[in-house]
Amino acid sequence: MASRDKRNAITLTVLASLLWGTSFPGTKWGLDYIGNDVLFLWLRFLIASVMTLTVVLILRKFHFSILKNPIIWLIGGLNAAGFVMQYVGLTITSASKTALLVDINVVAVAIISYFAFKERLGRWQLGGVIMGSAGVVLLTLNKEFAFDMAQLPGDVIVYLAGWSWAFFIIFSKKMLTHHSGLEVSSAAILACTVWLVVPMGYLALTGADFSVAPLGWAGAVYLALFCTTMATLLWAMGLEGVSATASATIMLVEVVTALVISITLLKETMSAAAVAGGAFVLLAIVLVAGTNGGEKPSVKTT
Repeated sequence: MASRDKRNAITLTVLASLLWGTSFPGTKWGLDYIGNDVLFLWLRFLIASVMTLTVVLILRKFHFSILKNPIIWLIGGLNAAGFVMQYVGLTITSASKTALLVDINVVAVAIISYFAFKERLGRWQLGGVIMGSAGVVLLTLNKEFAFDMAQLPGDVIVYLAGWSWAFFIIFSKKMLTHHSGLEVSSAAILACTVWLVVPMGYLALTGADFSVAPLGWAGAVYLALFCTTMATLLWAMGLEGVSATASATIMLVEVVTALVISITLLKETMSAAAVAGGAFVLLAIVLVAGTNGGEKPSVKTT
């Protein structure tokens, strides 16, 4: 992978994080203008695939031979599963909690790496895992410190989405030994789009509502252009100048952006328990991603 000036790389990573942060409230808003959540997701990736492929082919940064590797299709499947769960969960729970519960995947990666690869967890990392787990529980509580049964199913679904992306990250790291982050990210977007044909086919056979209002198309194009194509390419180029650990820590900007937009524009509120849980999750991500304990997330397309 080509090297890049560190200051420039940090700027690119921050820009990608800001764009990704808008995807959670953007998706929550857009779901009101489209008949089906999975259709919204597929349209986003279909448009993004065309855009991304056009860019990387013009830059001569993509080789179709990467699609012959079965791991790419595993990565695409995990990515698709994570997004389906995120979109379904967003119809039940809030965008602010979704951002926090999804980004706990940094902690999940540390846990998976410990059991699968025997990577040692440092003292601070172990504390982050424990704190993150406690934060997840607090995020699901209402103002009476009881489980919010109205949003709990959505909370569980988006939390599982984070774990799907944790495995996605693990396998993506494996691919980066032979391919650039830009190429792996582009291939993952293409593979994800193909995988999403499966739930789309099922929904078509069951007579699902495929209506799309004009604002629904606007939402799909925005998410495809800014939160998938642009964010992924900016992040991949930024990774050429900063370590994966530094990149993961900078990505906290994504969570903060999602929270600010969700609370100010979507008028979402969080219980005192959820606020405490959010603080626990943010600190857990910092402890796990920002301490020296092995390589952290290498490719992300949310």
